[in-house]
Amino acid sequence: MENENKPAKPKKWKRVLKRIGIGLISLIAILYLYNWYWVNSGSNQWELERDEDGVQVYSLKVPGDNVVKYRSIIKGNYTLSQLAAPHLLDHNLETCKEWFENCVGCKIIQPWDSIRHYDISLWTLEFPSPFQPRELLINTSVTQDENKVVTIDVTSVPNAVEHNEGKIRVERMHNVWQFTPLGNGVVQCQLTQDISLGGFFPQFLMNMAGKDANFEFMQKELPKFLQKEKYKNASFPFIEEQ
Repeated sequence: MENENKPAKPKKWKRVLKRIGIGLISLIAILYLYNWYWVNSGSNQWELERDEDGVQVYSLKVPGDNVVKYRSIIKGNYTLSQLAAPHLLDHNLETCKEWFENCVGCKIIQPWDSIRHYDISLWTLEFPSPFQPRELLINTSVTQDENKVVTIDVTSVPNAVEHNEGKIRVERMHNVWQFTPLGNGVVQCQLTQDISLGGFFPQFLMNMAGKDANFEFMQKELPKFLQKEKYKNASFPFIEEQ
């Protein structure tokens, strides 16, 4: 009797493995279809995600784009130069670490141009294995319009200098800061963020974390950052205060 039952065991395992295989294929197909559906979804409109403690966070999903853009807004008693100063002063490793804890390098590629009001810097960010380090080669430019609104445009210029081996140069980054005077010393500070780290990095993680990360930064980190004396007392000849 025992010998008669032995041949049945391999057949049983084959059936189990077959079912597992079918299940995995089905799961992959479902995930693929869901990702396709999600990428092609979106209202193409800014939608309010969070409104607490004087901070508003909006998101924008464009159909066909796998990157969710975020916009965050605060208001406070700041000078325009004070808000602009962190972007224009101290392009060094210490400041880079204050913006990004995982920053391991900061280098000036194009020094500040006092006529065209821009510079180019290279920031290097480290990530846990298996993700490779990222390089942010960014052009930071400053303008002010007739209404005294200051705009700081931070744009990736990935091919401005030769790529470094073993590091992924971020191709997509376009962050825009706008400082709008509202009168009586109050200024609205708005950040619009559009970034993808590229390479082998799950974009959905950034999409998921974006709402809370932007809120925490605008509600806690940025106000503390702006209270540094060197920023509070900053003054730039090309920025006219309200």
